[in-house]
Amino acid sequence: MLTGRMSWLNSRQQVLAQNIANADTPGYVPRDLKSPTFRDLVRSEGVKMTPTTTNVAHIQGSGKVERFANKDQKETYESMPDGNAVVLEEQLMKVSQTQADYQTATNLYRRYLSMFRTVIGRN
Repeated sequence: MLTGRMSWLNSRQQVLAQNIANADTPGYVPRDLKSPTFRDLVRSEGVKMTPTTTNVAHIQGSGKVERFANKDQKETYESMPDGNAVVLEEQLMKVSQTQADYQTATNLYRRYLSMFRTVIGRN
């Protein structure tokens, strides 16, 4: 589940970077990712099934499946005259929080691996 959380944090960082990169794009509305719940993480780690075609007339799935849902954006309280709604301070606070959360997950993962090293006798 830690790797799932770290994957979500990585994806969120990419979305936030796109928001910052488009801070001067007319009409751009910032996006964010919905944080997965514990239930979502448990379900995603379960048995992964892939559909197979059993008949040549079946349509095969194509395209990339989104692992994380987009978060519904609240009505922005600030937007530029050109329609851009990116507030850099808000985006930078989200980037900072995402970075801190990623560091916490990394530290937990290190401790998890350290426990296994202790058990197998490799300190």
